[in-house]
Amino acid sequence: MKVNGGDIIEQKTLKMTGLTCEGCTCGHCGQPIMIFLSCLHGVIKTFPDYTNNTVVVSYNEQILTSDQLIEAIQKRGYAVVKL
Repeated sequence: MKVNGGDIIEQKTLKMTGLTCEGCTCGHCGQPIMIFLSCLHGVIKTFPDYTNNTVVVSYNEQILTSDQLIEAIQKRGYAVVKL
């Protein structure tokens, strides 16, 4: 957790299924969820690692909780696990 001008910035690494299709290496398959995450109110940055099917999400915990973040991802049809 980091405090930035009064905002509490949290960073979580999430293991996700479907970031890439089997055999793909370019990350094109994961673009829709990365765009979705970037548009969530409270998300500051996303850092995908397509090779390991993980994404690091930096977000303002005063706006968005980790449970809300995971729920939003799951509603899009992705399985997710906090690491």
